[in-house]
Amino acid sequence: MTRISTAEARAMGLLPDKKLKPVRISSVKWDARLIPGGVWIQIPFVPPTLNVWKDWHWAKQGRYKKDLIAAVRGMVIAMRLPRYQRATVQIIYYHGTRRRRDPVDNYAPKFLMDALVKGGVLTDDNGDLVKVPTVGMEFDAVRPRTEVFIWERI
Repeated sequence: MTRISTAEARAMGLLPDKKLKPVRISSVKWDARLIPGGVWIQIPFVPPTLNVWKDWHWAKQGRYKKDLIAAVRGMVIAMRLPRYQRATVQIIYYHGTRRRRDPVDNYAPKFLMDALVKGGVLTDDNGDLVKVPTVGMEFDAVRPRTEVFIWERI
């Protein structure tokens, strides 16, 4: 009995061709701008949910956090962003699908807030100094991203 590979079977027309998934290249880049009373920061992805990152190995969590901090720190230096002692931080996640999500506890911005502190945007993410109203969830199939608005509080 002679065996043939899947590729050979496809070449002979015995198996249908694989359906290729379309490749979506995002046009979203890291960006930041000063806005009246604060700063707008764009992150070119939606951070992982709590259900995802809690299952990561501690080293993977550390690498992800380190990369996020380095990106924020580089943006702070390049864009000359100010540092805020007391602030209100509004986070809006733009997802690529309309799937139902739980924004209250599953999209807790832990790594993002840590990156803002260690990256130099916020002095501390203490609840007395920084207020984070509910996290916003929006839909954008073409440009999934995260937008962070930071306003100074007096």
